Amino acid sequence: RGYRALTQGLAAVAAGDGAEAQKHARKADQLLSEPGLTLLLSAQAAQLNGDRDGANRAFTAMLDDEQMAFLGLRGLIGQALREADQAKALAYAERAFRLRPQTPWVVHSLFDMQAQTGDWKSAQATLDSGVRRKVVAADKGRTLKALLLVERSRNAERDGNAGDALALAREAFGLAPERIAVTRRLAELQIKTGEPKRAMKTLERGWAVAPHPDLARLYLDAAGESEALKKVGVVRRLAEKNPTDIESHIALAQASVEAGLWGEARRHLETAGGTTPTARVCRLMADVEEHAHSDPARVRDWLGRAANAPSDRSWRCSSCGAHHESWRSVCESCGAFGTLQWRAPGTFGQVLPPEERLALEAAAQQ
Repeated sequence: RGYRALTQGLAAVAAGDGAEAQKHARKADQLLSEPGLTLLLSAQAAQLNGDRDGANRAFTAMLDDEQMAFLGLRGLIGQALREADQAKALAYAERAFRLRPQTPWVVHSLFDMQAQTGDWKSAQATLDSGVRRKVVAADKGRTLKALLLVERSRNAERDGNAGDALALAREAFGLAPERIAVTRRLAELQIKTGEPKRAMKTLERGWAVAPHPDLARLYLDAAGESEALKKVGVVRRLAEKNPTDIESHIALAQASVEAGLWGEARRHLETAGGTTPTARVCRLMADVEEHAHSDPARVRDWLGRAANAPSDRSWRCSSCGAHHESWRSVCESCGAFGTLQWRAPGTFGQVLPPEERLALEAAAQQ
């Protein structure tokens, strides 16, 4: 009778009938001498009925049963997250990780929580454990570790440890030169520490696998060139590392506009835009028309096209699709770590398969 009540209660949970589930849970609790199973049913029934306190009591009671403790912790983590109590959810996740460090959802949940709270060292320890146990794929672990090192480098710089900041940035770049944030971090520090030539080499390697406007601006800073015409030559050296990418043509077009080379700017923009130029290309074309010909009609035409043009590349979260104005390690929308990529809508961004990344990196070093 007790097991029948338990079975009927679980069926009621599956059907979403909280009242029926609670009725069978009480009956099973009276008839069975195995409180762990009935506690799970009671907790699920309470959740269906919106009884948060009842669910918490049942999940907490499960912690006293060695065989049910892990399930109790999972339930308590879910309850804490629903109540937006991040500190409590993190504490439960740490206990669950100590019980079963090989369980994928535990590793991923704990890692995300540690990253969301900015505990980069603990997040790295969790990630390393996940990679060792093959819960996290080696290539994914490599890129996530690189981004954690970027954040640790920032912390070190804020704490006044310039040497540690640079060492961490170098380690990150050695792991994932295809991540724009990693390249940018190392180049910024190399410029600050008076190593502009090293910064330019870093940016050239990064541009070969993942171009971005910020990298072009840093390259010009590292070059230290003030004359507009000479800046075109500087940008050309960078663009040669990835000559077919749209960012190379746009960077050259912008440098040409500043130097007054209207024909050169138009040529690069036409190549970058193709038959369906993006909004950024259209706006640059409007600048060219305004300065080259002072033709208001053409300027209005390009600005009108910009309003309806395809979206440009931007920082988008590969987990939830949220748009961000600038890169950050944790998505502000969904809380995922390391998911922001520089990409156009509907594309996969700059994260390359390992074999393609290695081939491009080798080419950049030649």
